[in-house]
Amino acid sequence: MRLPEKPPSDEETHKLFLGQKDIKIEEMRPFLNIINSKYLHWDELPMRFKGINIDLKTLWSYAKFGREFNTRPITLNGLILRYAPTPQIEKALHDLDMRVGGKFDFESQMPSADLKRKYLVNSLMEEAIASSQLEGAVTTRVVAKQMLRENRKPQDHSEQMILNNYITMMYIKENTRPNQPLTLELIKEIHKKISKDTLENKVYEGAFRTDNEVKVFSRDEGQLIYEPPDYSSINKLIEQTCSFANSEPSEFYLHPIVKAIVLHYMIGYIHPFNDGNGRTARALFYLYLISQKYNWLEYVAVSTAIKNAPSQYMRAYLYSETDSNDITYFVKFNLRQLDIALKSFEKYVAKTISENKKILETIKSNPDINFRQADMIINMSKNERPITLKEMQECYKITYQTARTDLLGLEKLGYLHRHIRGKQFFFLLDKDKCMSTLSISDKKAKLPINLPKEKN
Repeated sequence: MRLPEKPPSDEETHKLFLGQKDIKIEEMRPFLNIINSKYLHWDELPMRFKGINIDLKTLWSYAKFGREFNTRPITLNGLILRYAPTPQIEKALHDLDMRVGGKFDFESQMPSADLKRKYLVNSLMEEAIASSQLEGAVTTRVVAKQMLRENRKPQDHSEQMILNNYITMMYIKENTRPNQPLTLELIKEIHKKISKDTLENKVYEGAFRTDNEVKVFSRDEGQLIYEPPDYSSINKLIEQTCSFANSEPSEFYLHPIVKAIVLHYMIGYIHPFNDGNGRTARALFYLYLISQKYNWLEYVAVSTAIKNAPSQYMRAYLYSETDSNDITYFVKFNLRQLDIALKSFEKYVAKTISENKKILETIKSNPDINFRQADMIINMSKNERPITLKEMQECYKITYQTARTDLLGLEKLGYLHRHIRGKQFFFLLDKDKCMSTLSISDKKAKLPINLPKEKN
């Protein structure tokens, strides 16, 4: 990727601004409004304002002067982060809160606790896969999901990365408490889980780096794009990052989502570990927001949206780092990707509600099957692939005996046929039986308002 051009220094910008005498501010105002409303970086100005009769450095000096009035400084061990909450950012934060708090309640749409667990597990799998792929895992999504569903051992480095990410996300989901403080020990524990058996030296797992050999290179061209702070400053920077997460600035308010994004940025900036910094940063983003009771985030695979814009992700880091650690660029990017991920989730909710109706109708026409069994029949009719006891167990987070009872029950009713491969049983769908069942359920009338109770 092309590295962004570093902006003029603050000293140069201030001198240029103070030295202007004959500038007509009204001529610059339309351009200044664009720069600061869209929060453009210096690197974006030449293409955006190609051919205008205003010196770009002069334009930039006025834009920066305007930003300074709205900047909220965050000081960490002498490092000053700058954040300027633009109207677009404030609106994006408000929209996110309104959408998840006012428009729908995903969990209330789940007629079964088993289905709720299934959709949660699926989302955590998607996040684990995408976050690992961002860091170089080459395993495809299909193969990775099959590995996780079947609970089989990883066969290579990429699969180990994905499994670690999934285990870490499940750990965060199950162990994060409301308002849980962030600590050095917790950050190290998250890294230890996320990096297990993937580093060149096992002593690196959950341990801060002890040298300055770690640098960031672009994946495509191998060019050096970032050198982290000296290793001797890591402990102090992480301690102050934790303090920032655990308290509110006395002079201004930061929205929890912005604070989570700042945590994400700081782990990337400090680069405290020999490897696995990106995966750890995104995991801590989840952990912090879940601790702040943003539990809906468990269902939203943000890394999937980030993975679709890897160059923009890296550029957002570099824009912030090259412009005196102005994290507004990084906040802007992450809010945009969070919005994309949430829109994908909203579509998923709509699809889920539709599928739940089909499941309920299938149960009504087949009183001997439960919600899990009905859901499995519908899923197997769509993907036409076998299912194992381990996959059934992992998919719904149920015990081995419950999974066995479900599948053998469907076999007894004629929906599944049991086969054996080596020492493992697997089950295939009886298409004729399935089609007759689904066609009956599809002809049923619309669902009543009151949903039937879940079967044990």
